[in-house]
Order: sequence, then C-alpha cells, then structure tokens
Amino acid sequence: MNQEYENSKLNTTILSDNFINLISLGEYALVELSESPSTGYCWYYTVSDTSILDLEEKKIFDFNKPNIIGGSLQVIWRFKGLKYGECKIHFTYYKSWKREPFFLDEYTYIVKVE
Repeated sequence: MNQEYENSKLNTTILSDNFINLISLGEYALVELSESPSTGYCWYYTVSDTSILDLEEKKIFDFNKPNIIGGSLQVIWRFKGLKYGECKIHFTYYKSWKREPFFLDEYTYIVKVE
C-alpha cells in the first residue's frame, strides 16, 4: 500500500452494504471495491438522490507487480453528505459493452445524512 492510498481513506466513514450508514452533514463516506478492467468488468454506480449525497472523487490504485495481465485494481469512491436525508448508492459490476448487462456482482449502500 502507499501513502496516497492511506490518505484517501482518512476522515471518512467506510460504508457497509445492506445497513443504514449514518454520516454527518458535510462528512465524507467511502466505498472501496476491487475491479479487473482488463477482463472488461468494471463497477458502475447510481445515487438515488444526488442532492443528499454526491461523488466528491474517485481514485484508482494499482498494487500489481509490473507486467501482470488481468490484475485487479482497488477503486475508492468518496461521497459527500450535502443535505439531511436518506438515499441509496447502488453499485453493479458488469461489462459496459453488453447490450443487456449481466451483473456479476452488486452492492447497495444506504446512507442517512444527519
């Protein structure tokens, strides 16, 4: 791991799927998932109400040794609580070019900004 990776997780609440995650107004919430874009699979997300919670930044970290084909990446999404309320972040893992996406995996995070 590197310092930039560790710093990107500071002062945030790491979200758990299928639970109600409580954060304060102006606080950051973090989702971290692994993906393997060389296989075509990537994570895509939707936020049910972007007036409550919106993406602040997305960072991608590659901890693979050089010349590793098919290695996975660590992806961090950092969301900010903008106003009081509750919303859901839904992540799905699929190949974007498929006409009808077949989800290989999915997670739902419920966030309540207090």
